[in-house]
Amino acid sequence: MNGCGVRVPKFPKGTGLFPLPPAGRRLVAAALIPALLVSGCAGTGGYRQTYGSSSQARLAQLSEAYNRTLAEGCVAGAAVGGLAGGLIGRDWKGAVAGLLAGAALGCAAGSYMGNLQNNYAREEDRLNAVIIDIRRDNQSLAELIPVAQRVVEDNKARVAELNQAIAAGRISRAQAAGQLADLDASRSQLQATLGSAKKRLAEQHAAIAMNAHNADPQLANIAQEELARKEQQIQALESELNTLTQLRSVDRVG
Repeated sequence: MNGCGVRVPKFPKGTGLFPLPPAGRRLVAAALIPALLVSGCAGTGGYRQTYGSSSQARLAQLSEAYNRTLAEGCVAGAAVGGLAGGLIGRDWKGAVAGLLAGAALGCAAGSYMGNLQNNYAREEDRLNAVIIDIRRDNQSLAELIPVAQRVVEDNKARVAELNQAIAAGRISRAQAAGQLADLDASRSQLQATLGSAKKRLAEQHAAIAMNAHNADPQLANIAQEELARKEQQIQALESELNTLTQLRSVDRVG
């Protein structure tokens, strides 16, 4: 049983899916453990920080879930590669080779296109996969935007109260600024989320451009429509981030 409550099976030395000498077992474990930790523990969340509102706590949760997908793709790629290498090669060398290949595919620049090329032989199938991926992103962004809007409204009210308190002499400007840690955290979360969304958007643009030539024109149009929707949602989220930045730099509090 590991720290996340996941039962880890034990095999006699040199047995299991494939026999591994000590050196091979250490290499495989080194790659698999991060994958298990990400998939088994990250979902339980480390939301220990106390937020000023339920909206800010929800924004933190959604942002972390969205941003975690890139890191999960990296370690999960290594884990799956190692498993496949061991099953195919039936030895620890195959496992290690698979781990290295999986990690390279999951982490290297351009891996989005590499995954499509490896998993789908036909351009039309790749295009369908990209559409599914964009729709999943759009669903996540659609959930994030109204939460971000509520966070902005919460912080507008808070900044107004702090400015009144400063004007009345109840607190100093430094004290007021110290009470905006939640605003700063929300702003950082949105910045990270937007960075991930824009990076994925660029990869999806390139994937569609490369795989739309011989695909059904109707499918290519659907892909472009989903991309346009994602671009609009990114702009909406960026607008909320800009408002938070402006709130943080108001004369009295910022």
